[in-house]
Formats: sequence, C-alpha cells, structure tokens
Amino acid sequence: MADQRSGSILAVDFGNVNTRAVLIDLVEGVYRLIARAETRTTNEFPAGDVRVGLRRAVTRLTDVTGRGLLNPVGEILTPEHPDRSGVEMFIATTSTGRPLRTAVVGLVPEVSVASSRRAAAGTYVHIVETISLADERSEEDQLNALLASRPDLIFIAGGTEGGAREPVLKLARLAALAVTLVQRGHKPSILYAGNSALIPQINRIFKGLTTVFTAPNVRPSLDDEDLESAQLQLARAFDERQAQRGGGFDAVGTMTTLNAVMPTAQSYDLIVDYLGKTLGGGVLAVDVGSAVSTLSASLNGTAVTAIRTDIGLGHSAESLLALVGDQAIERWLPFTPKPNETRHYTLNKTLRPATVPETLKGLYQEHALLRAGVQALLDAARPTWPVGKTGVMPPLELIIGAGAALTRTGHPGFNALLLLDVIQPTGVTRLQADPHGLIAALGALATLNPEAVVQVLDGLSLEQLGTAISVSGQPAAGKPALKVKIITDAGDTLRQEVEGGHLWVYPLSAGSTARVEVSAGRGLTIGGRSRLRFTAEGGSAGLIFDARGRPLALAAATEGRAAQMPLWVSEVTGDPLRVIEESGVGEDVAAPEPVEVQSDSRPRRPARTEKPAKDSRSSVRGRFGRRSAAPAADTTEDDTMSDFNRLRG
Repeated sequence: MADQRSGSILAVDFGNVNTRAVLIDLVEGVYRLIARAETRTTNEFPAGDVRVGLRRAVTRLTDVTGRGLLNPVGEILTPEHPDRSGVEMFIATTSTGRPLRTAVVGLVPEVSVASSRRAAAGTYVHIVETISLADERSEEDQLNALLASRPDLIFIAGGTEGGAREPVLKLARLAALAVTLVQRGHKPSILYAGNSALIPQINRIFKGLTTVFTAPNVRPSLDDEDLESAQLQLARAFDERQAQRGGGFDAVGTMTTLNAVMPTAQSYDLIVDYLGKTLGGGVLAVDVGSAVSTLSASLNGTAVTAIRTDIGLGHSAESLLALVGDQAIERWLPFTPKPNETRHYTLNKTLRPATVPETLKGLYQEHALLRAGVQALLDAARPTWPVGKTGVMPPLELIIGAGAALTRTGHPGFNALLLLDVIQPTGVTRLQADPHGLIAALGALATLNPEAVVQVLDGLSLEQLGTAISVSGQPAAGKPALKVKIITDAGDTLRQEVEGGHLWVYPLSAGSTARVEVSAGRGLTIGGRSRLRFTAEGGSAGLIFDARGRPLALAAATEGRAAQMPLWVSEVTGDPLRVIEESGVGEDVAAPEPVEVQSDSRPRRPARTEKPAKDSRSSVRGRFGRRSAAPAADTTEDDTMSDFNRLRG
C-alpha cells in the first residue's frame, strides 16, 4: 500500500484551568487547522495527572475527525500510519506550575547579565539572585546569597567569543560550590551561555554534580546578542523541573517530538516577532490566564516579552489584588462595592479559579480585575520597549487577545471592547483573538516546521475580530469626534458622525473589505493625523469607531461610570442597554433612547446618523448578525465562559 502520510501535527497546551488540543494537517498541499478540542486540566486533585486531560482532549479530536490518535495504552500514536491514524509530530506546551527560580551569574551587569535577563524574560523565570564582577560582596557572602535564594537554575554567562576566560571560570567554581552544598534532591541545574571556548571546562567543573545545559554565547560580541538558543535551553530546564514535580509532565515529555514540554510564553515571543517582521508594524499579543499573564510586543523590529506569575484571574487573583490595590480594580466598576467586597471576590477566585460570574455584578467584577491586571502588565512591560514615550501607546497594526477572559465573553464585540479598554490603541488597528491556544502550538512548532507555522497563520486560523479606528485627544460630548464615510465593494456609501464618548460599529464580516474615509474633530487626531483614507478589513465584530478619546475618559464618579460602561457594551454589541441600579446592579431596562456621558457625567443625546447615499440597508444597526463559520471542527468541554452572553441579556 502506498504511503499516505500527510505530515499531520498534534499540539496540546496545558493551562492551569484548560487543556487545549489542535490538529494541523496538509490540505491540498497547504497546512491548515483541522480540528480543536478542549477539556479541564487534570494536574491537580483528584486526578493529579495531566495525561487524563490529554486523553480526553485527544479522544474528542478522534470523535470529530474519525482519526485514531492514541495507541492501546493511551499514548499519542506517532509516527502517522499509512491508514492516517496517528500523527507525524506531537508537541506540548504548558503555563502551569510555579516559575523557574533562577540565579543569574555574569561578568558585567550592562553586558552579559543584561543579555541573560532578556533571555530569561521569554519563559517562566523568576530571577532570585544576581552576581557579577561589580558585586561588592565578599565571595563568602555571594555564596551565602546563592544558597539562601534556593534557585532551581543557575544561569552563567560572560566573556565575548575569544574574550575573558578566568573570571568566568571563577564565577562557575563559585556556583559549583553552591551546588555541592545544596541537599540532595534540591540541587539547581546549570545553564551556561558564555564564551563557547570554555564549554569543556564548564562540563568538567559540574560533572557529577547536577544537570548542565549549554547554549551559544548570549553576547558573542559587545554589539551582538543571541538569545534564541539560550531561551530554548531555558525551556528544557523548565521542562525538567516540571517533570521532577510530577503530575505526568515527565511522561508527556517523552511522547513529544521535542522530547520536552515547552513553556507557552516562548511561543508568544516567537510568533509576535514573526508577525512584527512580516507586517512591518507594531504587533502586541496579551494572554491573561488563571495564574500567569503574558504580554509580547514587536516594536521597530524588536520583540519583547513580559511574563508575570502574580497577574491572573484565578490562581493569581489574590496576588493581583495585592499588586494593584483595591482602587485600581474598583475604578472599573459601575457601582460602589461593599466594604471588603473586592477582596472577597478575588479570594473566592483564588480558591475556585475555574468559576465564571453568575450575575451581572460578578461579570463587572471579573472584567474590572482583568482590566486592572492588563494595565499592571503594560506598566511592567513599557520600560523594556524600544519605542514610545512613557504612558503613550506606540502605533500598533495588530492586537491579539488570548485567554478565556478576553476571548470567551459570548460576543466578539465584547471581546473587542475589552481589548480596546485595556490596550487603548490609537489610529487604525486590526483586532484578532486566539480562543483555542493556537499561538502556543505554533511557537513550539516553529523549531520543527516553520513552513507549517507560516501557512497556518496565513490561513486566518486566528479569529478576525475586525478593525478599530480610535481617536486621540479628549472629544467634547455632544459634538462630532469622527466623521466617517464607508464605501463597500458593491459601491454602496454610508456616512456617519460619531460624537465624543461613543462607540459606533459598522457590521463588516470577516473576509470582506471596505474603503473608509475618516476625519477627526477639532483638536483630535487619528494616529497623529486629522484625516485618513484606507481599506479596512472586517471581522466578527466589524469596524469599530472609538470616539471615547485617548487616554480613555473613564468617569471618576461611580454615577458616571454607571452610565458610561453599560452604554459602551450596548453600543459595541447591539444588546439592549442594561441600566446599573445600585440596589440590584443590573436591571433589564429597555431604554428607548440611550444617553451619552461625557467626562463630567452630564447626559447628551446619542450620535447623529446620516442616511446612506445609495443603499438604505447600510444604515446603523445594533446587531452584528451571525458569526462567520469556524474554519475547523471544534469540540469543547465545560465552555462556561459562553455564559457571559446570557448575563449580558
């Protein structure tokens, strides 16, 4: 029988709450997303083994595709068989567990140490100690500091190629002494990424003491930096530590093509870097998880990733509250919380991270926690960005949202609204969502099959939310902030004015385009310009014209937010306005005429609509119609985030 292998790829991402699986295969010679499935992660009680969730997710893929993917003992079947059972490649990523406690040891703080820190930023690493030649502590104090920090890994770097040797070896011997003094079973691993001529001596120094990972020099010269290889070895060190902690990760790692379970965050760094270089503009991806949140940005050709293990909406909810404080969360609430109510909500989320809001009040609390968390993540990431002024968002051509809170609200317009609120882009920005963890899969796949990564991304496998047009400055309420002219491919024309403080949506489906002419009001700009002409791409949320201003003019008074926030949700989703009542925080009120709230909370009349020049059917409507069909078969378990749709009304 002829060999019918297709080059299929199974990718699984283990999150703290959900395990997501995607199947990628060749379709008419091009790699495409075929099917996806989701179930609960099972590394905690009662299963205590991630393989249980893995088998459930893969079984669901089999149910959808009819392809057998497991062998009789429940392991992934590789390689692919001629009858199309099994897969050619199996890759796995994870964001579960605590970060890798890492001590950085290098020569010069501004050179090798700085490069080591940037390499570590791409994975789940918590730097607990730093030692360099500039360290004024005695050798004994440095040794005590290493021991007291209890690292899982000691990252040694230093010396350019052909450069310093003895100072690097002296620091390595100090690290070896620290490893010797650590009790058996808790010994840190070693990652060496310094002067490559010293690798044989480094291996001899640590022989028999612990595991040693080596990578090419992170700083081969003063002007050059090479981080990717070191990041791959950091991922392997992370996987080794995960395997030691149990939960089935060691067994999953042996099944994978890479022989390791890779950190999810590295995937964001790789994919955002690729998208930034391909598009030639700014790209930002944000993934808000239960325990870990990741933000990757590609700006001016440089990709920077920030990972925070203290920012999350479930396991890390309590640490997020401690980080930002009650006021940062409550400023996003359209009601006055009771004493300690915010703390009680975050504690309950920490105890029960998989739960979703059951009331409208809980929904606003969940999204307030989300907004405060992403703002804290942005504040942490900005200092590392190569462009932009402090507090000013640089131009972004593309924003990608990931994580259930940003992608499972039940309405694509609501997903887009959350991205606009937390990122506050300026000018023209495309919005996408990754509800099925595809970026995690593609990043891990990049080292094995970069062609598949490019083709899957080009195949629009991410959900296209649409295009946002955002005005900068502080628009005056009751006056036009944006004047819009839309010309469809059919030649129909629509003219619209959007008043300050409002959002307006034109329903343009994914795969469709329209010519847009937009001009800003007095004292306002759109991406630094007063007038723009461009071709806009549609999506499940359509074209969103955001005339609320930048920075976002969120009312300081609770009464103002109670009028603003439900109105914004209604405008972007088309759902009926749900007025906030302090007594019930969510009464279903069919308001015949929505009101607008400006910065001083005074109501104004809604935006004025002009009739279209050619086709009256193009007039403004609140609903978006049906979502575009998914490109791949989809099966999920416990998809409770869709309950958000019920809460909105």
